[in-house]
Amino acid sequence: MVHRADVLLIAGDLFDHARLKRSDVAHTMELLGGVDASVVIIPGNHDVHDERSLWGTHADHEHRLEVTGAGVIFLDDPEGATLHFGEHDLTLWGRAMDLHHSEYRPLAGVPARPDDGWFIAAGHGHFQRTADDAHRSSPIAAEEIEATAADYVALGHWHVTTDVSVGEVTAWYPGAPMGTPSNGTACLVTFSRNADGSPGSVTVDHVPVAPPPDGCA
Repeated sequence: MVHRADVLLIAGDLFDHARLKRSDVAHTMELLGGVDASVVIIPGNHDVHDERSLWGTHADHEHRLEVTGAGVIFLDDPEGATLHFGEHDLTLWGRAMDLHHSEYRPLAGVPARPDDGWFIAAGHGHFQRTADDAHRSSPIAAEEIEATAADYVALGHWHVTTDVSVGEVTAWYPGAPMGTPSNGTACLVTFSRNADGSPGSVTVDHVPVAPPPDGCA
């Protein structure tokens, strides 16, 4: 089944590590640049945006042209950056990971919810189920999810589809697009309007991601 999305959001770990050939990065960016939607990416712990980053946002970086020339939107600010999609009445905030450490808080600095339209926050890290998780790198507390007041919080890091919604804030780990039979999924998030045109309900469907017909090289 083909799903027509307005925005494709990748919440980190598009790449498994930074030791990639230039041709591999270029081909990946070419595929994403051909998607009929706005493609937004934040870095995760496997493709962290540090001095060895493969994202190539620095002028002398090997992969700069591949990333900046593909038409994708890469959020590279470790303090967080905000995007406005006026045609969709949508505001999206995401924070780049520059250090996978317990002091890095993926949802720190989320701005106040806009007065109008939909609001999405994106982060890559470990949801703290109990106090025993306090030592984990890139922690995300339930209180931080709720404090976003977002319509949806898109999370990356866990490979299993997991609902971590808190209060009235819907939040999910979508699962990995490839892997074991329990994975191979993505979240299709639908924002519906009320009769008066104001933002209404948010629904999340878990759609399968078909593997490449020739496998993963």
